[in-house]
Amino acid sequence: MQRTRNSGSVAFWAKHCEPAAMPSPSDVRKIALALDGVSEIDHWDRPAYRTTKRIFAVMRPDGLYLNLAQERKDFLFEADGDAFVKTMWGKTAHVLVQIGKISKAELETLIREAWEHNRPEPKKVKLKDEKKPLASADRSSKKIRDRRMR
Repeated sequence: MQRTRNSGSVAFWAKHCEPAAMPSPSDVRKIALALDGVSEIDHWDRPAYRTTKRIFAVMRPDGLYLNLAQERKDFLFEADGDAFVKTMWGKTAHVLVQIGKISKAELETLIREAWEHNRPEPKKVKLKDEKKPLASADRSSKKIRDRRMR
């Protein structure tokens, strides 16, 4: 008995099971600029993405630099040394993500983590009724003023 392939099922699997497209530098740009308060700047002739506080991502020829917490970088180096390359700047380890070796979902997660790590702290809203504490010199002058008014 000769086996034959059902061309319909092969076409179905080829269409629905093909690997996801590898991320590109344009994906990096699209993901980064979709985050709140991010601007694109030129950093040594390379596109960089920054919060109002600092740069969190730079698209370099040798990979995507991400400014992440040290614990996260250490985890990535151990998880996949081919996708997350360790580079040293002085005594500090930095990560270069090989975007062709990770999925778009992973890329989006990592860019968001770098953005969260580098965004400024939210400003504390001061209420109108909130009084600022008096300095010790102000307190003593207030006491003197209160005594005079008695």
